[in-house]
Amino acid sequence: MNQPRVETESSTAENARSTSELYFEVGKFKNQSQAHIEIDKLSQLGFPATAVQKGFLWTNSYHILVGPYSDEERAKTTHQNLVSSGFKPRPFERGSRAFTLGSPVTLNGTRTPAGDYIISWESSLDDASVKLLHNDFVVARADGKWVKRDVKYQRDAYVYRRNADGSRTLLEIRFGGTYQALLFGKSS
Repeated sequence: MNQPRVETESSTAENARSTSELYFEVGKFKNQSQAHIEIDKLSQLGFPATAVQKGFLWTNSYHILVGPYSDEERAKTTHQNLVSSGFKPRPFERGSRAFTLGSPVTLNGTRTPAGDYIISWESSLDDASVKLLHNDFVVARADGKWVKRDVKYQRDAYVYRRNADGSRTLLEIRFGGTYQALLFGKSS
């Protein structure tokens, strides 16, 4: 019987469309008018703030975000200013990257064929909510964890487990030019 083994494959996608924006989440409200009061307060202090409506089942909430920031130094200064103004900012990142899967893989129970994709994520601290898009349609969703490694990746790549039946389970996505990878499920 074949034992599962872990393999790595490079992505061939060009990343001219790669984006990453850092925000700070400074509050969450069930009531839209409370959210707007908070936005007005932040705006008066000079912070660029917006409310993002998020729904879960039959309830809505309004998340207050300050940003976006692509410059790390400016983000650090904003974080300090938010804290000194009495807020408790939490880092929140939105990003996307072109990615090519050279072979079909399964992510969170969804089989995805080989091809060109956009990986998009929203993350708070190390936790990430990830979408895999093909031709502007979401084909798979999964929760992931960001990990920082000791080695800087030279190119984008993905790590999968080749199962006994020949199928491949996506375990990790590595981002070229960074020390970061997104882990899915148990990849030990």
